[in-house]
Amino acid sequence: MSSKSIATPLLRQITTRGYAQAAPARKDVRIQSSVLPNKIIVAGVDNGSPITRVTVAFKAGSRYEPQTELGLSHALRSAAGLTTKNASAFMISRKLAQLGATFNASGDREFIYYTIEATQENVDEAIQYLNNLISNQEFRPWELSDNTPRLKFDIASLPPQVRAVDLLHRAAYRRGLGNSIFIAPKKIGKISSESLQHFASSTLQPGRCAVAVVGDSKDKAAMLAQALQLPSGSEAQSAASNYFGGELRKEMGGDLAHVALALQGAPAGSKQSLALAVAAKALGNGPVTKWGADNTPLGKAIGNIGPFAAAGFNVSYSDNGLFGVVLSVPKDEAAAAVKAAAQCLKNTNLSGDAIKAGKNQLKLQVLSEVDCNGQLTESIAAQALYTGNAKSPVEIAAEIDQLSNSDVSQALTSASKCKMSMGAAGNLAFVPYVDEL
Repeated sequence: MSSKSIATPLLRQITTRGYAQAAPARKDVRIQSSVLPNKIIVAGVDNGSPITRVTVAFKAGSRYEPQTELGLSHALRSAAGLTTKNASAFMISRKLAQLGATFNASGDREFIYYTIEATQENVDEAIQYLNNLISNQEFRPWELSDNTPRLKFDIASLPPQVRAVDLLHRAAYRRGLGNSIFIAPKKIGKISSESLQHFASSTLQPGRCAVAVVGDSKDKAAMLAQALQLPSGSEAQSAASNYFGGELRKEMGGDLAHVALALQGAPAGSKQSLALAVAAKALGNGPVTKWGADNTPLGKAIGNIGPFAAAGFNVSYSDNGLFGVVLSVPKDEAAAAVKAAAQCLKNTNLSGDAIKAGKNQLKLQVLSEVDCNGQLTESIAAQALYTGNAKSPVEIAAEIDQLSNSDVSQALTSASKCKMSMGAAGNLAFVPYVDEL
């Protein structure tokens, strides 16, 4: 063990110097977008990456699930990559492996994202398989039955903080945006192939689709968009999700309480949403150095109560949003910590230094997407479906710079007038109820 600890830094230094070269000039990340005659929005940016990433996004998130068939969205993204009308799951997996390509499906309350990654020389062939995986889905009952262990694992591996945020959405919106991203355990194995096929046919449609490409021009996105064979007909509808405010708790035992508190936020693409995103970073996101003290406004408000974790967050959807904090604290300290976090969330007088720090941290997060092309393609596709256009991380960072302290204060004042919502999971013996905050 001692020889390894001595050798590792030396080897790292040798390889770093031995393969050192001038860094290639990064291309200007300028996003080009348009709407095709078939109503599919396409966007692309050639940033000089040797890897091309293509994301096809649909308005097929959990908010579009009928109340009698909750869990369809989770089942749909979990079934991505199974046998299609033209090829078996084994053949698709083998061919993508031979190309050195990877495929994955992810989703949230608004969208489902199908993403493929491949090298420049193999991307055209990889796109054909992506087209097949989207256009020719065929949900066979025996394959859905074989897929139940994956769904069970998804549910069993959920962190308690994610459960708290999920409960928060249900308490805040009840239905629509309140629908859980995850299938209920009692529904696993109960969703029929007919129900899943109907949901896919009503949500995976051209007017609900955006194609984003990073590492190539938008022409590549247009080529895929024109090749997609998507159904047309009646679309899944979702009424506007009104913010009600409320509380849901899930007692899970253990030594910790995980609590998510939120006020009503703002829709995606609005100036107020951007201001609340700055405010969420300004409230705090934990220590900025390893083992360091949490000197953020949120950390100071909670005080010295023992080990805890707390962070502000802001999520925006097409017609609404949530601005809040999520914290994990020892069960015995939960009462004081949750009340302090609630008071901090209602505070509309953030200092200029805190807002400045929040803007810098948010810009860092946004600009980091340039180096993580997987996140960038999903971000571009989501923007296209939200607003019909897509902005580059550099453009968004410029908008953050233009926000004034008064913009952030006004957004906080507007949010503080709303009823508070809470989702809690873990040992809740000492967690106060929302009407006690």
